[in-house]
Amino acid sequence: MEPSRNPNSRAAAVMMDEFARCGVANACISPGSRSTAIVTGLLRAPAIRPWVILDERSAGFFALGMARETRRPVILICTSGTAAANYMPAVVEASLSRIPLVVITTDRPPEARDCRSPQTIDQVRMFGSHARWSVDLATPVAGLDLDSYYRTIACRAFATAADMPAGPVHLNLPMREPLIDVNEEREALARIGESEFAADESRAPYTQVYPARPSLLPDSIGALAHKLRGCDRGLIVSGPAAPSPDAARSIARLAARLNWPVLADPLSGLRAGHHDRSRIVDAYDVLLRDPAFCEANQPDAVIQFGDPPVSKCLGQFLASRPRRSHLMVAEPGTWPDPLQIASDVAPVATVELCDALFESLDDPPKMSPWLDSWLAASARSRAALDAMLADEPTMFEGKIVAELMRLAPGGCAVHTGNSMPVRDFDTFVGQSNRDTALFCNRGANGIDGVLATALGAGAARKAPTILVLGDLSLLHDIGALQIAARYPVHLLVVVINNDGGGIFSFLPQAALGDSFETFFATPHGLDFERASALGRARYARANSWSEFNAAVGYALDHTGLHLLEIRGDRARNLAMHRRLVETALTRLHAAAREK
Repeated sequence: MEPSRNPNSRAAAVMMDEFARCGVANACISPGSRSTAIVTGLLRAPAIRPWVILDERSAGFFALGMARETRRPVILICTSGTAAANYMPAVVEASLSRIPLVVITTDRPPEARDCRSPQTIDQVRMFGSHARWSVDLATPVAGLDLDSYYRTIACRAFATAADMPAGPVHLNLPMREPLIDVNEEREALARIGESEFAADESRAPYTQVYPARPSLLPDSIGALAHKLRGCDRGLIVSGPAAPSPDAARSIARLAARLNWPVLADPLSGLRAGHHDRSRIVDAYDVLLRDPAFCEANQPDAVIQFGDPPVSKCLGQFLASRPRRSHLMVAEPGTWPDPLQIASDVAPVATVELCDALFESLDDPPKMSPWLDSWLAASARSRAALDAMLADEPTMFEGKIVAELMRLAPGGCAVHTGNSMPVRDFDTFVGQSNRDTALFCNRGANGIDGVLATALGAGAARKAPTILVLGDLSLLHDIGALQIAARYPVHLLVVVINNDGGGIFSFLPQAALGDSFETFFATPHGLDFERASALGRARYARANSWSEFNAAVGYALDHTGLHLLEIRGDRARNLAMHRRLVETALTRLHAAAREK
């Protein structure tokens, strides 16, 4: 194909072609004028599927969910001005959650900046430290061949976004008018498939970047193994992480070699799946509320994987006293130690660390009273909670998440909001042998963008997706419903509407009386039946468990967007939480006395 007469079109076309060569399969576009050439360039690369998301804030989280699901970079494209600023929450979450995004913001040329030119703000490095790499690109100009420059930029952006630690990359592309040659673009789009930019998976990227997986030196592995060897009272703590069957198997294998219990966060990917779960402790959030249990079960050594755990009790337990060894396995470029408790840090991937330690350690004694005590206590507490939930007639929030995990079929992904829902998963959901993955935006622990994230993930998944979230979280992201009106996504949204922020009832400020309701609980008096029409969702409300089971079953069997609303009561939910945990601990103590 002859080079485009318009330099913007040529730059955009070669960049999009290069991203396709690198393996990008999805791009989210929020409409605007300055980005016209990028959009037409994208249309010339048919290997990349375009998704039109009207609102940049929703588009950012939609792309984040899709990138997490596909485990490859997704492109974001927007016009100049405040449009780009609306990507910030998703960029922050992608950075902290290590999810690859390539954010392309189009901009006015340098001569139009800082002079009150319309729709112009300072976009240079606007995402700050949250971007893995940020560059203000050269402005396309007629008569200057910059093809190799733009191709190299695309290859570098893709590789940087996907490399460890994965995250967002920001490309700011200034463009002068005329933005495109309309006649030329019309002709080019009519010939898609005939041009040099036609989809061809056999073409290699202009610049091939080879990823490196870091590993520890043999001396370092030997030093760590020396600290752990012969330690009978040890714990493996697995926090939130991208679900990986290989990582789950490697952690389980290391736990077997050490004969240690594994305290598995609900977002770790270890509570569900086909790996060895015989050493998994899933009721620690209850056990560690008991001071006597904490005192009697202090470990001498800890190996911690993933991000900081959801459970506050677990964090307090780990920080309660120094250990002989507390090994923090941190993905390169990260430091997941907010409590400053690590004695050793291994900046290496989980599988590599587990396999290296496994080879350096000897088999432990077959009998382990330490392991048995943790597993027995966890099993008793989980059995007590399960029995009480089974008999609970009210629409208790803890039972809602437990029932959702029970009903979710294999291959289904479950997304949860922050605040109360993810904590309910931690406390009230045990183990499963099905491959049901649980996801949550725990990078920044925010409640915004949760619906758009689940929609993006659901759009990329071949099986149903479930989202459970609170009413305030849904209100924060209500505009994302319009995505489902444009793109059919098999998603069940379960909103627990307790008319405010339920988690605040668990905090000390709940004693403030009327001020608490006004400034923290923030009741709104709304329901979501009419809002569901924005996404053409099938709406249902469940007031009983039979209605709940029927609505969930129907939604899982029928594609499209489904919104199931369940009315909750904040005060009753708080009382139920406390009663169930206290009863489980009472039964645990009674079993211990009988023994």
